[in-house]
Amino acid sequence: MTPLKVVTFWVRPQGEEPLPEARALLEGLLNIFYEAFPEYAGLLVFSQSPRPPRYVFVYVNQGCTGLLPSAGRFLQGLLEQAFPQGEVRPYGRVWLEAP
Repeated sequence: MTPLKVVTFWVRPQGEEPLPEARALLEGLLNIFYEAFPEYAGLLVFSQSPRPPRYVFVYVNQGCTGLLPSAGRFLQGLLEQAFPQGEVRPYGRVWLEAP
């Protein structure tokens, strides 16, 4: 997988069933993330579409240019554990390491 500076995660259901209401789950998940990466505290926002399939979006606010690859991978893992019935897609810019 190409390292990304992630700005958005999109979670969508893999099957026919919509994702469950996720507000409390996402609040807890972000607290876990902020404990591991306190430098991002308060910089992530989430939303969930009100109608089926109830997509979930987690994204950085305007004060952040994106999550560094290690933080993005960690958050993606949390989202994959929280939504085993869903597909988690990261979106961002390719992270090029200095030679």
